[in-house]
Amino acid sequence: MELYKLEKVSKIYHVANEKTHALDHIDLNINKGEIVVILGPSGSGKSTMLNILSGIDNPTSGKVFFDNKRIDKLNEKELTNYRKDNLGFIFQSYNLIANLNVLENVELGKELAKEPLNIKDLLELVGLKEHMKKYPYQLSGGQMQRVAIARAVVKNPSVLFCDEPTGALDEKTGKIVLSLLQEINQKYHTTIIIVTHNPSIALMANTVVKMNSGRIVSITKNKDIARALDLRWA
Repeated sequence: MELYKLEKVSKIYHVANEKTHALDHIDLNINKGEIVVILGPSGSGKSTMLNILSGIDNPTSGKVFFDNKRIDKLNEKELTNYRKDNLGFIFQSYNLIANLNVLENVELGKELAKEPLNIKDLLELVGLKEHMKKYPYQLSGGQMQRVAIARAVVKNPSVLFCDEPTGALDEKTGKIVLSLLQEINQKYHTTIIIVTHNPSIALMANTVVKMNSGRIVSITKNKDIARALDLRWA
């Protein structure tokens, strides 16, 4: 079932009297429950795509639908509610609150939710139940990213946006984090959209969107989905 639909979406930035087409007439459909990887080099438009889908930015032209409702015409309050009620975010930087422990950081996400997941169950899923009283400075990079994932997932979002979620991690830890995302997708049927420049990650996706120079170069449906732990790192 279709979750997102983009029709002729463009995003133009004006810098020093010059136009930059960050997105150039994009058409895209994303189905519910998929893992989608948006792949491309720096400057390809993939982060702009994430910003448009998440309502952080508005397109210059075109239409953006979420669950058959246009979101590009929403006002600021409506966009805030759209993000609060439907979306979770994971970034390359963990953005944890230094003076809150693991449990308290995850509870921040729960405060935003109408139907939150059980925190203790979620901490067990991400392998942090025995670390719930620790503070960020006491954790490894991989553990901090798992806290960030738990904080985003506890609100039970329809969509989880992941912007270079393994960018600051080594290969072994990165695969563990990606495996966790796969498990969340399978257990909660969360639609997961991953923005990355790492082509290996594309092998774990249902759909791979390759971008360059603000355009979609190709859209591929993977017949065989790789386990994240089996990926060969690029």
